[in-house]
Amino acid sequence: MHDKPHALFHEPSIREAVANGSVAPVVLFSILGLGARFSDDAEIRSQAPSFTEAAKRHLKSDLEHSCVENIQACILIGNICLGDSDPDAESIYFVLANRMAQIAKLSVLNDADDGITRETKLRLWWTCYLVDTWASGGSGLPRQFDILNAAPRLPMDEEAFLNMRPGDPDVPASEWRPGFWGYNVKMATIYSHISDLTKRIIISTIWEEEAIEDAVRESAVELTAFEESLPTTMRYSLSNLTLQVERGLGRNFIALHLGYNHYATLLYYQYLDRNRPFTTNGAAYAQRCKHHATLFSEILEASRNHGGAEALYNIVGHVTVVSSSVLLHSFLFGDPNEVDYIRQRIESNFESLVQLRRYWPSVELMHALALDDKELEEDVYDLSSWPLSIQDSHMDPTHVNTGLMERSRVTKEIIEDMRMRRQ
Repeated sequence: MHDKPHALFHEPSIREAVANGSVAPVVLFSILGLGARFSDDAEIRSQAPSFTEAAKRHLKSDLEHSCVENIQACILIGNICLGDSDPDAESIYFVLANRMAQIAKLSVLNDADDGITRETKLRLWWTCYLVDTWASGGSGLPRQFDILNAAPRLPMDEEAFLNMRPGDPDVPASEWRPGFWGYNVKMATIYSHISDLTKRIIISTIWEEEAIEDAVRESAVELTAFEESLPTTMRYSLSNLTLQVERGLGRNFIALHLGYNHYATLLYYQYLDRNRPFTTNGAAYAQRCKHHATLFSEILEASRNHGGAEALYNIVGHVTVVSSSVLLHSFLFGDPNEVDYIRQRIESNFESLVQLRRYWPSVELMHALALDDKELEEDVYDLSSWPLSIQDSHMDPTHVNTGLMERSRVTKEIIEDMRMRRQ
């Protein structure tokens, strides 16, 4: 489960600790609770709930102890709750992790720590920041991490970290370079700007198109600058995917680029509304939305076809359905010459949902929204409810906040557009 979805451990160290019996029980049961669902053995899969309950008992018995192991357990259990469609419990465990990380001062360097311990603490602190950013965006709850100027060093290159051994000193500043999770942190900061913009749009009774477009342009510049800042071997291409798989970092590579294209899709999503007033860049932004949703689908398919690059963490289900809603719009209203390819992309996304459904009960909600070819061809009215319905899949419908992007007026306008097209 390493790097699925967060880099909580130094992999060689956690494997050794499990092998020699020194791993903390709360960590072991949390790993088992999350990892059992990926087993090919049905008996092992059936034990996942009991492993999770054991992890919760160990955590609750030591809840007032803010330590690395309890923080790791909180994040793992929170991800289990996310996958089991329990958003309230998910939020509680993530909040516990955040507060423990702050109380334990994980971002403050300790001269007594060796390189592995220091980097593990930094990665754990940044994981809490990422979880806070992503979870608050999905739940509509306020963020808790305000890093300002107190942010520690970004996570280092994954290969350098994995090659560390106990007792090794930290990497010298002259040799340090950021890794995939370091770039994920930078990207999450851009996402927070996109999320804040979306929330402002949703609560506005009157859309100030010029101000909105200015804000979109700023985030677009940030996204472009981010992509250009990536080292050559981290930029998306099939050859780079093969390279990163060979390095053992294929999943990290895929996660970075799925995230990038999802964030870009969200930024431009509102411009799919064909009834909104004309803006200077509106048509171009709509095309960018379609481009990134399509590229997301292509990357996801590539991840399925390359061993060592699988994207099996829970949130992939939600972002895949968001991509599919844009593809569906392109299927209905786009270039007729692209219909066959768009259909292939929708079908490819569906394959990923089927794959994810095996591991995550929450994907059942998303999978139920997928449509077969006959429905695509014969019933546009039924299709019109899809973009709205899929957005509820991120959490239980009773917990959906009106501030979510996917419940915005934009989606409603797309739905009405589809209905009018059918008449």
